[in-house]
Amino acid sequence: MGNMFRKLTKVEKEECLVRIEFITNSKRLFLNKDFCLAQLSEETGITGHKISYLINAEFGLNFNDYVNLKRIQYLLENINDPVFKNLSIEKMSLICGFGSRASCFRALRKHKGKSLKHFKISSHLS
Repeated sequence: MGNMFRKLTKVEKEECLVRIEFITNSKRLFLNKDFCLAQLSEETGITGHKISYLINAEFGLNFNDYVNLKRIQYLLENINDPVFKNLSIEKMSLICGFGSRASCFRALRKHKGKSLKHFKISSHLS
């Protein structure tokens, strides 16, 4: 299967990646806890296999890690927002698309090597 996608030209790969990133970010699809590869495929018009291949080849991530990084980025960008500051960690996690506080913690540890408390404390210091 991977061999068939290796035949994509650099321009084709870039066009697909731009579409994937644009749709994912502009529609904030990752904020839906049930967001899946099939939804992104439907939104972009790119097959799920091709999306999976491109994310893996270009970012070195599987689809779930790609989505969780988007959620982490959103969380960290909004951690100082007055609305976020007053929320419980559980609610912040759910707003960012994680299914639970525990899944948020696991993703943060895996991708950032730190806990949410570290980022909350750091944000107060800056």
